[in-house]
Amino acid sequence: MNKIIIFSLIAISVILFGIFGYLSYSELEGHEHDDEHDHSVEIEGSELRALTVQEVADLWEIDSGVLLSGMIVEFNLEEIYNVNDVLEDIREEHKFSPAQVKDIAEEIKQNE
Repeated sequence: MNKIIIFSLIAISVILFGIFGYLSYSELEGHEHDDEHDHSVEIEGSELRALTVQEVADLWEIDSGVLLSGMIVEFNLEEIYNVNDVLEDIREEHKFSPAQVKDIAEEIKQNE
């Protein structure tokens, strides 16, 4: 009788683990596709790459120096950049996505 109880508990645990795993994966997938809708500024990635750090900061109404610092830390940039550098030029050192810059800008805006 004890073997049946142990087997049942193991089976229930495996089923619950599968359900929670699926829900976690589904949440991550859904968030990934909704990425463009999570930002307070709507701009295409191709447009964003053509902007300077200052112009991006102006769109989000945040401090450009804080944005640049956030990018340097997040992307572990080693070159010297300033707020007048175009994102596409900075991407030559590290191929970050425009969505990552949007995320940094959103975080700064929320923390101000």
